[in-house]
Amino acid sequence: MRYLKNSLCSLGFFKVLNINEDSIFVADAHFNSNRPELGKLLLQLLSGKIVTTQLFLMGDMFDFLSNEIRFYKIKNLKIIELLNQLSKKIDIVYLEGNHDFNIQILFPDIQVVPRQNQPLICTYQDKQVAISHGDIYTPTGYNIYTTIIRNSLFLNFLNFIDIRFWLSKKIDNWLLEKDICNECQDFNSFATNRISLYPKDIDIIIEGHFHYGQQSNNYINIPSLACDKKYFQLNETFHSKTFV
Repeated sequence: MRYLKNSLCSLGFFKVLNINEDSIFVADAHFNSNRPELGKLLLQLLSGKIVTTQLFLMGDMFDFLSNEIRFYKIKNLKIIELLNQLSKKIDIVYLEGNHDFNIQILFPDIQVVPRQNQPLICTYQDKQVAISHGDIYTPTGYNIYTTIIRNSLFLNFLNFIDIRFWLSKKIDNWLLEKDICNECQDFNSFATNRISLYPKDIDIIIEGHFHYGQQSNNYINIPSLACDKKYFQLNETFHSKTFV
């Protein structure tokens, strides 16, 4: 697999590429029929309209995706195929979110980082960078919940009883109507709190999940692709780019 070569980022026994100068970060696309931005972005990457050698997907790329749930594999097949096409051309790192997990088997040439292996500690130039979807360092109740929803036996049971997709369709209709865009009234305080949870030797922290799309000190919250129509490039100016 391409992502096992020339590695400088650590993830247990896995290795991934060092963060490249032209790396692109995309967060929280929540792809569904009402939010097509991820498909549009992938087509621009495949066509060369947007150029990069490395793509970080920060989680919640889909409104829901799990290998165990057949309905969502069918519903998201086009995007799965586009990602697999793109993974033949560039290096892709996919940090699982709380809407997309147990997905490595769907993306054989993409390095998928499960929640339990986040944050991913990488190097960029002479800096240490911690990357995560963002739903880590959380209360015990959330940790129990997120462990249950990722359990393969539980998910396979849900898939078994999902006759004619009655359950998946109910969930899907709810997700289609859900308002996912947020604003943070005091981002500096929020960022200070998130920074305090990470190791002190980290130079840059990059998260998604919260849909804030702001920066403070060494903390960067990646814009939600669904809400802001933006992706992020980690270069000397740490800036976001809007795509059409």
